[in-house]
Amino acid sequence: MKIRRFSAATVLSAALACAPVFGQAPAYPVKPVHIVIPYPPGGSVDVFARSIANELSRLWGQPVVIDGKPGAGGVTAASGVAHSAPDGYTIFMTDQGPLTIIPFLQRDLPYDPIKDFAAVIGLTQSSGIVVVPSNSPVNTIADLIAAAKTRPGAINYGTWGVASTPHLAAAQFAASAGIEMTHVPYKGAVDMTRALMNGEIQLAFHSVNATVPQIKQGQIKAIAYAGQKRLPLLPDVPTVAESGLPGFYVPSWLGFVVPSATPRTIIDRIAADTGRVLSVQAFKEKRIDAAGYELINLSPVQFAQLIDETRARHEVLLKRLKLQAR
Repeated sequence: MKIRRFSAATVLSAALACAPVFGQAPAYPVKPVHIVIPYPPGGSVDVFARSIANELSRLWGQPVVIDGKPGAGGVTAASGVAHSAPDGYTIFMTDQGPLTIIPFLQRDLPYDPIKDFAAVIGLTQSSGIVVVPSNSPVNTIADLIAAAKTRPGAINYGTWGVASTPHLAAAQFAASAGIEMTHVPYKGAVDMTRALMNGEIQLAFHSVNATVPQIKQGQIKAIAYAGQKRLPLLPDVPTVAESGLPGFYVPSWLGFVVPSATPRTIIDRIAADTGRVLSVQAFKEKRIDAAGYELINLSPVQFAQLIDETRARHEVLLKRLKLQAR
């Protein structure tokens, strides 16, 4: 039902104000909370993190500050959080890389991805959009597979780095389809997108919020989505699974973790309050749905299981790609 004369912020604040008061757990928070992200300011994850921080600050009555610490594929941010005080005042908002990919690529990490962190909440997940140049003769996954089988290795796909999420998604796709493609890594998403538009590469598994505007402007062409169901932002684009590869699904998640010795009462408090923010319809529509994310809102136990499952899947895939540290 459409609510009139009330802003989204008003609806969200009212919903949070109605939240039940927690019991006799130690007071938390009583000082500013820092959410560390492994990305620079201005990107989609930074924007999403700040939107959560704003609402948690409103709910807790304490500043919630975003600390962007990019570098080394997330190792810099992860190490800082792992060695911070386990008191709930330093939270790591991370994707899959630092916990389930980097550990297989680098020896002697300054943190233990299994022992040093406790799962708090799974926030969102998303999948890549399979995109090609706007003038490409490839219009479907079937076209792509046929072209790749006709000329093995001739199709170049771009990513923003070795073992990045787009690289692993494309490699999993190639293995599932029984085809060979050539990986061309770039320094970042901007360079990769430029190469795709210029025809230097013929394919990419790209992020949703980085491509939807260009797709709608006709600068690049979407042929499939790697999610379980069609993306609401692009309802006419089929999934890879319904395009000839049943069961194909490559998600990438975002979630909160904290140092492993953090008290359980604090973990549960952060999880419950963050989940409450995510579940408010006004917030979900504006900050999750509109950005191409899918809400998962997983409990600490559920998110820990997802991390373990992702780590196991990446171990197999990285071994197949011969990318594991020796």
